[in-house]
Amino acid sequence: MCVAASGLALLLCLFAFVPHHAAAQDAPGAEAAQSEQENPGDSAEEADAPPGPWDVSQPCKGVQHPYQADLCQQWRAAEASERTATLTRLLMIIGTLATLLLLLLFVPVLMAALAARRAAQVKAQALLPPRDRENELRAYVDIDTLEFIETPESDGVVKVKITFRNSGQTPALKIETVAEMDIRDISEEALLPVVPLLEAASADPARPRLGRDATATMIIQCDSTPKLAERVTNGESTILVWGFVKYTDVFDRRHKTAFQSLCNAETLESGQIFKPMVRGDEDG
Repeated sequence: MCVAASGLALLLCLFAFVPHHAAAQDAPGAEAAQSEQENPGDSAEEADAPPGPWDVSQPCKGVQHPYQADLCQQWRAAEASERTATLTRLLMIIGTLATLLLLLLFVPVLMAALAARRAAQVKAQALLPPRDRENELRAYVDIDTLEFIETPESDGVVKVKITFRNSGQTPALKIETVAEMDIRDISEEALLPVVPLLEAASADPARPRLGRDATATMIIQCDSTPKLAERVTNGESTILVWGFVKYTDVFDRRHKTAFQSLCNAETLESGQIFKPMVRGDEDG
């Protein structure tokens, strides 16, 4: 703020200097006119005196020929242009200083606004109940993607890769995953049942940790049927994938996220491949 005040004082001095400078440039003509009014006899004597020799360095003194008068007018025009250019440069300098002063005044305001925002965020977090703060910071593990793994039809199996993602703010610990898949000769989603979840005893070995925005994958498979791809595309069959993932957050609370997705002719046509279904027990 001291720098801004100093710059503002400098700017005011420049504004005061410009009119004074312009007045000083016009002052010689005014002083000459005043001198003529005070000493009219001297002017008459100078008018009666014979003109001296014409000097090209002072083209407006002792003008005797028209071309000398033209040169005098050109000299005066050039002198006026020089004064205008000087005044323009001074105005440009003043504009630049004014812009710098505005920037200097804006920086403290911006810093104060950012500090106030941070203080408000800290205060808001402090006012949250402990449980709400934990829910805001804890891990959230859910299904990220499901995709088929290409296998030869002669193998007689269908494989799906499941990717889990932690979208929370802190790591997930002691992760256990359970997933199954099956082929149902049902085309309409409304007729598909909610498949019961398997027992936790059949879960994959616990992973030690899944960091923030990190992913983990598992591959499941089931026996295929003849011309399965053609039957799914024609709307005769549906592929179901279901299961759950268990994990512990950094607050030592255990969570379970259940899921169930389907793949049929409708999802393939839309490009979604697998579509999540509503089970009713998706806790997270």
